Amino acid sequence: MRRGIVFGVLCLSKEAVLEVVASEVRVCMKCGLWRTRKNAVPGEGNPDAEIMFVGEAPGYWEDIRGLPFVGAAGKFLDMLLAEAGLSRNMVFIANVLK
Repeated sequence: MRRGIVFGVLCLSKEAVLEVVASEVRVCMKCGLWRTRKNAVPGEGNPDAEIMFVGEAPGYWEDIRGLPFVGAAGKFLDMLLAEAGLSRNMVFIANVLK
């Protein structure tokens, strides 16, 4: 049985908690960045990952697609993951949040 995380009065799975956080990130207007972004870029990946990659900030393609590491840095990351015998579904990928 998977252990959940208490979020408010509900006990949610890690996946559900990450989806709640992603939903909050997508509509966040707590700083001025929302005025110039096309899409917020919440983290994604395996909630049980032992490895997490954190980028400095989403780039052009990340902003367009709303996904982390899908531009040139993402292609490079995918190559490095493959060389290490890993894939995106084995790690968690995010950007620093303000």
